[in-house]
Amino acid sequence: MGENNEVQEYGYAESFNYTYADKFAMEDEYSRHIYINNDIDESVVENAVYHIFRYNALDKDVPTEKRKPIIIYINSLGGDIIDGYSLIDAICVSKTPIYTVNIGCCFSMAFLIYIAGHKRYSMAHSEFLLHEGSISMGNSMAKFKDHFDFHYNQVEQGTKEFVLEHSKISEEVFDKNSRREWFFLPEEGKNLGVVDYIVGKDCTLYEII
Repeated sequence: MGENNEVQEYGYAESFNYTYADKFAMEDEYSRHIYINNDIDESVVENAVYHIFRYNALDKDVPTEKRKPIIIYINSLGGDIIDGYSLIDAICVSKTPIYTVNIGCCFSMAFLIYIAGHKRYSMAHSEFLLHEGSISMGNSMAKFKDHFDFHYNQVEQGTKEFVLEHSKISEEVFDKNSRREWFFLPEEGKNLGVVDYIVGKDCTLYEII
């Protein structure tokens, strides 16, 4: 459903149909809200990175402590590693504070994006999943081995270092759980140093809207 608005221009009426989603998009632009509620891919990441860069440009002359935070709401099963890390890099270098909020699930690459947030919030019944990345074979064995060696020795090692740096997870606990589907809820996430605040317990809803 939407509203039909007529705009008088050049002597005739032109109709525009604005949906509720359009209205939210306009409001979110002002409020600095970014939604990731699909698989992590090029289009999702390009949009998020663009806004992070743009808000940082607008804030160039504003002291960091006075900048209005960017809030990224995440509900995603994960996605592409390369695209995901480009968003992680943008979050990590952002001088404007970025808060990440798990509003449903943060699985796989979405989990890594979540823990990159300068402050990390979670709804009380949201879920998390940390596991190894996956690669597919679509070429010769030699090329697949090159891809595997790079992925395992560099990408996976980099991911391990990233998780240890952005949580209280020890190397021993990480190694013990990384080869399985490691699901956990927000309370365990707090103990692991992944979640900073559970909405409704540690803070109110108004802190993230």
